[in-house]
Amino acid sequence: MLNFLTEGRGPQFCDRIGRRTALEVGSLSTLGIGLPAVLRAAKSTAKSPSPTFGKTKRVILLYMWGGPAHQDTWDLKPHGPSETRGEFLPIATRSPGVFISEHFPKLSEHTDKLAIIRSVGQEDNNHSTGAHAALTGRRHELQAESFGARDSDFPHFGSVLSHLRPNQAGLPSFVSLPEVIATTNGAITPGQNAGFLGRQFDPFRINQHPDTADFSVRSLTIPDSFSPQRLHRSSQLLKKIEQQARLSEQSKTVQAMGRIYQQALSMVLSPKARKAFDLASEKTTDRQRYGLHTFGQSVLLARRLIEAGVQFVTVYWHREVPTIDTSWDTHALNFQELKNRLMPAVDRPISNLLEDLQSRGLLDETLVVWNSEFGRTPRINANAGRDHWGPCNSVVMAGGGIPGGQIFGASDENAAFPTRDKVTQDDIAATIYHLLGVPPETTLYDRLQRPHALALGTPITRLLSGTALPRTTEAPQNLSGGFQTGPFTHMLRERGLRFLNLDIGNPESEKAWSLDGWSEVSGVGIDCGRSLQKSSATVTYHGLFYTHFDYRWLALRLNNKQTLAGVTLHVAGRKLPLSPSLFQSGERQLWQIPFPEGLIAATSKFSLEIQAPRWFVTDIVLLGNRIENSHLKDVSSTSHKT
Repeated sequence: MLNFLTEGRGPQFCDRIGRRTALEVGSLSTLGIGLPAVLRAAKSTAKSPSPTFGKTKRVILLYMWGGPAHQDTWDLKPHGPSETRGEFLPIATRSPGVFISEHFPKLSEHTDKLAIIRSVGQEDNNHSTGAHAALTGRRHELQAESFGARDSDFPHFGSVLSHLRPNQAGLPSFVSLPEVIATTNGAITPGQNAGFLGRQFDPFRINQHPDTADFSVRSLTIPDSFSPQRLHRSSQLLKKIEQQARLSEQSKTVQAMGRIYQQALSMVLSPKARKAFDLASEKTTDRQRYGLHTFGQSVLLARRLIEAGVQFVTVYWHREVPTIDTSWDTHALNFQELKNRLMPAVDRPISNLLEDLQSRGLLDETLVVWNSEFGRTPRINANAGRDHWGPCNSVVMAGGGIPGGQIFGASDENAAFPTRDKVTQDDIAATIYHLLGVPPETTLYDRLQRPHALALGTPITRLLSGTALPRTTEAPQNLSGGFQTGPFTHMLRERGLRFLNLDIGNPESEKAWSLDGWSEVSGVGIDCGRSLQKSSATVTYHGLFYTHFDYRWLALRLNNKQTLAGVTLHVAGRKLPLSPSLFQSGERQLWQIPFPEGLIAATSKFSLEIQAPRWFVTDIVLLGNRIENSHLKDVSSTSHKT
């Protein structure tokens, strides 16, 4: 998390504020506004005949780190060859002729707001350089993987906006959350920062997941030892330091630091800023609507920030835990990962975001963008996954002056290559800048005063004019969306965390498992399950089981509260230890038991033997993280049908 006022973290200034943490408040400076570029933009604005030019006042960029499978989300090919078409079916939507994945049931009600671009292509299959292109609109000079961001990189959209149109004191122009994205080797992905514009235009970063119970932006919290009067005196001291610095060789650096610090102090003292970042003030029901998980709460916070006056917010897809890749990079178990974890976790928050923006009168001037570094291969690999694929991808836009209900471009039967209206990330960038009222031909200057064109592409005029409508209004034949899922499984899916589950009594779920020693199915809805027919019963997973998913917990849900008295559990023939504290915890309906370290890693095939004569089991789940009580409040439905 970004900490501006902190203790014990490296060298400190006179008020115990570390140099490193002050530097991280990069977007809060007005240094280097770039007046010539601003004037040129204003001049071009007056000449522009397009009614959509400058229609967007604020942007929320939803960056799906890893590369979602476009053919399983926005561009399904149900009649394509078996080796490429995938498992999911398209469903009808609010917009005639627009069909998206069955695992976007809520978004299907908002396609009248969406413009789906199905013909984005590039010759880059790398996360690092692909992300740079999507976040800046500029291809990186390298075509490589796993290298770190550099000061010479092209700046992020939000950094450009901070440079050209800095907010007044109190709020940053550009915010990113909930963490910095990086490759598995720890290299910070290029394109997230201000690059050659300078660190003063970096985003205000929130490096803490907003769904955590202790979430706060401590940089906006005034410690007891820091009164407003003391902060004001610090500000005055900085002005004196700047005056003295003009006589030194390091004057520019010191002045930049002073301005960053000054702007940060203004933010700390701004009630409006503190209120915008205060998620705890949001109604509990609204927080639940967005989903009580990292992405859902990040999207909710993004909405609050743009309402308060922040111009650009980037929400990055996050890691479940820092050491485990939980992105959209589905090289293995693509369909399981999409339907169980990834797609449900974005379906609800994005739908509620669009709904809230519209109801508050903000959608027409707020551009929402779904983007990523690339698509995924047409052919399904041996691990039931899809690999990196640059030649074809889908980008989705909503609001900000773009008419909804549109499908722009098309791909072939394999979703491999654009067949109509191919565009690049350069064109996506030009479209974004056009909507923001910044001419794509605007010139930026780096710190060596070398000129750089803002965008090399051209705005997608047919998209802007609303003429890229679906070519047919007829539904695909013999297709019916919809999938079976129990309410407990539905809750797990919307959390956005990795899991492997057996929804006992649900035929679709049980297809991937072998059950021995269980009774016939009984009960309805959420209490549908099986009891142990004998003294013990076994479940064995016979799908693709990958130990690198790092399941850490076993969850067992019962139809009523029971103790652990007389209960024994074996995983792959190894007895699962139950701590004394678990036995002493009384009756529970949901038992969550940690796996010993290394147990799952040493297991190539998962099987569980349960000795619990009185138990009636409804769900068995392997989890990356524990289920919290707040998530259980969402388990209310009694039907298996979504």
